[in-house]
Amino acid sequence: MTATAILDALKANIGKRVRVTFNDGIVQSVEISSVDEEGFLHSGPDGAEPHGFWTRFEGVTLVEPEISN
Repeated sequence: MTATAILDALKANIGKRVRVTFNDGIVQSVEISSVDEEGFLHSGPDGAEPHGFWTRFEGVTLVEPEISN
């Protein structure tokens, strides 16, 4: 994904859970709390508290909305 596409996907999913693939290949399901100019605030893996993890956009390669069954 491009940086713009990552930013758009994060902004569109504030308050929702998404699957994030990080640069190191780790994939986590996190809830997006907020997005700023340089990165985003999110929950721990699987929506776990605290919602105090902040990640730079450059640390992410893919953002996918989580699909509910």
